[in-house]
Amino acid sequence: MNGNPLAFGEGNVKGRIKNVLHYRKPKFWLFVFSIIIMLTVGIGLIANPVIKGRDALEQITGSENIPSAEEVSLARPEKSAAELLKDLANQRFSINGNHISEDDQETVAAFGKAFVNLYTGAVAEQETVSFRNYISNENLLKYTNTMLELEQRKELKGAIRVHFGLENEFQEAEFKKMDGNLYYVSLPFSNQGSGMNVKMLVQAEDKALKIIDFYFGNKDGVDTIVTGHPADRKLHDPKRWDDQVWVDGVFEKLEKIEI
Repeated sequence: MNGNPLAFGEGNVKGRIKNVLHYRKPKFWLFVFSIIIMLTVGIGLIANPVIKGRDALEQITGSENIPSAEEVSLARPEKSAAELLKDLANQRFSINGNHISEDDQETVAAFGKAFVNLYTGAVAEQETVSFRNYISNENLLKYTNTMLELEQRKELKGAIRVHFGLENEFQEAEFKKMDGNLYYVSLPFSNQGSGMNVKMLVQAEDKALKIIDFYFGNKDGVDTIVTGHPADRKLHDPKRWDDQVWVDGVFEKLEKIEI
């Protein structure tokens, strides 16, 4: 035979040499496609934990787990009647000027409503309250406290024909200017179907609103018995409770009331 025989492994060497000689680089689009695949996988791996984290956060802070305002309100302990009456007693109503004006009518109405709720609420709940932030005249203040005690006793015996309560429904107030710093206020209201109307004289003292006279005028009411029938009891004199003769006559009648 011509030539030398191939040594062991020589055939494989020739094959490899042939492969090297015929090697071609991969096309450019294959290279770009591979990079896109790797980037897509990488972004997915990075973003997935965030999504899971958000899902977990939503599970913790989702609407089903956050109590609504109504649920919070229900969970919060409600104030007792005594606490509500104390809040009313501690309220102060003041105006910007030294004299009441038409611009103050809303404040005056709120002042009157607060007084009514305080008084009728105290009767219904049998609570002792202070009217000091509403009344400054000592004679009127003493009269109001005595009237409250008697009305409470009548309430306990069921001798009151109207319903007193802490929450009343008010109608539109009527205002009448008496002079530069004195207003007549008529405030109709009702409680459980019982219609009532408190009339009062209100003035400003050092910018604080004060009642200088008032009258409920309920049938068989204490103030009706001791200060006169609605047809006769007029609120027009800002000095009425400074008239000691008239005041003494009122307290004599209060002492004679038997319940």
